Amino acid sequence: MANHALSKLEALDKAQAYCSRAEHCAADVRRKLYEWNVDATFFDFIEQKLREDDFLNDARFCRAYVHDKVEYQSWGRIKIQAGLRALQLPESDIREALDNLDKETYVSNLRSLIVQRKSDTPDKRLRFLLQRGFTYKEVKATENNALTAH
Repeated sequence: MANHALSKLEALDKAQAYCSRAEHCAADVRRKLYEWNVDATFFDFIEQKLREDDFLNDARFCRAYVHDKVEYQSWGRIKIQAGLRALQLPESDIREALDNLDKETYVSNLRSLIVQRKSDTPDKRLRFLLQRGFTYKEVKATENNALTAH
């Protein structure tokens, strides 16, 4: 059977199903609509309807993104912020999500990364941690305690 073009409502249904499985942002949804060959003139309608029905929520997405990047990938706030900005999310939602990140897990992740890289030269370890998105100030404040404790 040949692929037929999705109608506006079929595309909306498919987008709702996509959003119900996990948190997504508008950029993710638009990328999927494009992949599904949905007529581009439907994109704004679908995004608006998804927002109205709370399938898309920027603040909720930012909180989930921050949680997942800290919890599962041990990213620092700079890298997380850059990732959210790349998705063109509102600065206020990004700032709020970062302000409410789990600080204990965040510092624990930083300590673990420092200990894992203790055999590296200080400069190499610092470069690695900065690339992970931690600030120089965070690294220096945590480094001495982490290295002397292990």
